[in-house]
Amino acid sequence: MPTPPKCYYFWAVCRGRVLEHLGAMPQRRACRFQGLGKDLPGGSALVRGDEVFFPASYLSRVWMGSKGSTTLLPSRVRPLSAHIKLTENCQARCVTCDYWKSRWQDAIDTDHAIDLVNQIAAAGIRSLRLTGGEPLLRRDLFHILEKADTSNLKRIVLQTNGLLIKKLHEEINASPITKVCISLDGLKQTNDLIRGIRGYFDLALEGVQLLKGKRIAFSVTLNRLCAAELRNLAKVARGVGADFEFNILSRSLYFLKDADIAPLWPEPDDVSEIATFLREVVRRPEYEVDYITRYYQREEIEEPPCVLGFLQVFVLSNGDVLSGCYPLSPVGNILRDKLDTILASEAYLQQSVAMLRRECPGCTCGIESSLAMQHAVTSGFFEISRLKQRGNGTGHVLAPQPGQAEPVART
Repeated sequence: MPTPPKCYYFWAVCRGRVLEHLGAMPQRRACRFQGLGKDLPGGSALVRGDEVFFPASYLSRVWMGSKGSTTLLPSRVRPLSAHIKLTENCQARCVTCDYWKSRWQDAIDTDHAIDLVNQIAAAGIRSLRLTGGEPLLRRDLFHILEKADTSNLKRIVLQTNGLLIKKLHEEINASPITKVCISLDGLKQTNDLIRGIRGYFDLALEGVQLLKGKRIAFSVTLNRLCAAELRNLAKVARGVGADFEFNILSRSLYFLKDADIAPLWPEPDDVSEIATFLREVVRRPEYEVDYITRYYQREEIEEPPCVLGFLQVFVLSNGDVLSGCYPLSPVGNILRDKLDTILASEAYLQQSVAMLRRECPGCTCGIESSLAMQHAVTSGFFEISRLKQRGNGTGHVLAPQPGQAEPVART
């Protein structure tokens, strides 16, 4: 078999990392070449109706289209990950979020929710994230997961504030949920202050320790108050077997429009502390650390083309479908049309292309995926160096396989 060019290895690792980030492939860090579309990360074929679909080939076209002419893009959007909000109600009182200030009406009833999960799987999407609001407030959540056909979903992620894990741990353990992400924004005192509930941190940790057979992650929004606590928070994560994931503050999401995040914006010394932590402990690539540093320093940044429209789809609690971007207008509603019809629509495709051109209000959601696409070769070198360090036993990571959290609603 001929040896592929080195640049192909770099791109293979990069796209495998994007796929892994979205949950469309098992967690692994190997890069093998045994034939195109077979054993490279993300190369497994998916059957969608009468079609055979290769996520790796699809990502290659997304990458080419983001770097050159949009004529190179896929002719149809085929998201690899779906985020659904069965409720937008939340019992936390976070200073960084507006959800708890309103009483939301859940338009997606039990039967529609079961059908939605089935439609997601039938569309060839292999990663499902249950977010909100607080998804555990839906009393029928586990009934929905029981009745829906989840056999083809490789990953089902529960994004939760953690307040109900202790109460519902048996139901979570018995469910097809594969990963639980708990939103924490610092150690005990800091987290409870930001989250607005005394005892939040302790209650979440008590619940986490009752989970069995689930991957666990702490989803931390990097902010001024927790900057000096990040190393200790990573140690807490390691102590309960959790990954350490992170988000960065944003001003453009609809559920943050009235939130006062100014007191949480990092000062220069905090930015330096955050950057050092990301570089030395969480071991993020330099281009990613540089972006976050410049973003928090309010420097002018040349934003990478946003690829999220081609990678993920969002469904809100009123049925509205978004092209992987909360600030943009809906492109359909699953209470009126089938999900596959919406994904195949010209409106969905054109909005996804507009996102590549940054014809949007701008946000920091999923910036890791867009940066990885922009810096494909650098990303490949970075991941290969991590593989060598682990193989030599020299890698030093406080939490297992840490990284940046997927773009999520605040819970």
